Amino acid sequence: MSCVLPFINLEARTDGTMAVCCIMQESAKKDDGTEFNLANGDTLSDVKNSKWLKDIQHKFLSNEKLEACNNCWHEEKAGIQSKRLRENFYWGEDFTPNTKALDLKLGNICNSKCRICSSFASSQWAAEELKMNPNNEGARKFNKQGMWPKTNEHFWNDIDSHLQSIKKLEFFGGEPLMIERHYEILERCVELGIAKNVCLSYNTNGSIFPEDKISLWEQFKKVEIFLSIDDINERFEYIRFPGNFAEVITNLGHFSKLNPDIFSIGIFQTISIFNIMHMTELTEFISKHFDMIDIHYNMVFTPSHISPKVLPKRVKDKINILYGKNNADHVNNTLKFMNGEQYESSEYINFLLQTKQIDKFRKEQFDKVFPKFFKLIEKDWNGIQ
Repeated sequence: MSCVLPFINLEARTDGTMAVCCIMQESAKKDDGTEFNLANGDTLSDVKNSKWLKDIQHKFLSNEKLEACNNCWHEEKAGIQSKRLRENFYWGEDFTPNTKALDLKLGNICNSKCRICSSFASSQWAAEELKMNPNNEGARKFNKQGMWPKTNEHFWNDIDSHLQSIKKLEFFGGEPLMIERHYEILERCVELGIAKNVCLSYNTNGSIFPEDKISLWEQFKKVEIFLSIDDINERFEYIRFPGNFAEVITNLGHFSKLNPDIFSIGIFQTISIFNIMHMTELTEFISKHFDMIDIHYNMVFTPSHISPKVLPKRVKDKINILYGKNNADHVNNTLKFMNGEQYESSEYINFLLQTKQIDKFRKEQFDKVFPKFFKLIEKDWNGIQ
């Protein structure tokens, strides 16, 4: 088969839709073509037993390349290890099709409004978008749907039916460490006596170190904690607003001191327009101040307007010249990813307009934080009102 995930994994998304994984550009559908949605009272079991999932599994058994999975195919073409390849390696071929893993994004509750995010995954973003435009129905919709963990008790009652066979639980966000109720799932694993067989994985913005939960985590087989850190100092704070770089690095230090037999600490660096010219500086900083912390590199596909793919070719060419040829693999692969596809020019204009609008609202200055990059787009920036 071309991917293991349709046979073992289910994803709950922040807006209540569900899918096979976070990379898939499609949501699970009912027989009538409408989407399953946790905000409407549906459950993971509804998707597990659906014709939609059985059709997906059949296509993957036939090695069919689904258009909904193009993100993985594009990454692999650029020489980047896609989620498909990572998961196939992690699970191997020796498995029984069943719910082995759950990727749970328990709503959009978050304390950040990162430039690379949206109201889909951040309640703070939704609030800001509504302040800027009270008629923004998209933000209002996402904010309402993002509350599904508080309104859908069927979801919480249904979880037990998946836990007995579970091997891995992933908690992304929103900010998962703000969502207190997710600890109920962990406590239930302990009650059922299965925690020792379950690996946990978190993607956190690093603003929280939950000292009072360490003893609970220690009852699990393995706990992976990935901090989202895209750059250093003021560039980090611009991208991950209103994150504080010093505080996040302090928390990274706390996480790094946990028992290495149980805890694995890493960093997700997401490469977007904002840090495409500074891909090596975080690596140098972490190497200097920490031992044995790996950085994993994510590419921005969406929102389209902040993906490096949206940059005009003349800007891409200058970035390529800046790096030259003797680079680390992740830099060369990212440049290949950037150059491999050209997004619509309208999305580039969208980047300029939205960045200027948010700068004005937050009282920030893109040109001061990213002066080298700004020189490449200054004419475009000044030409857009």
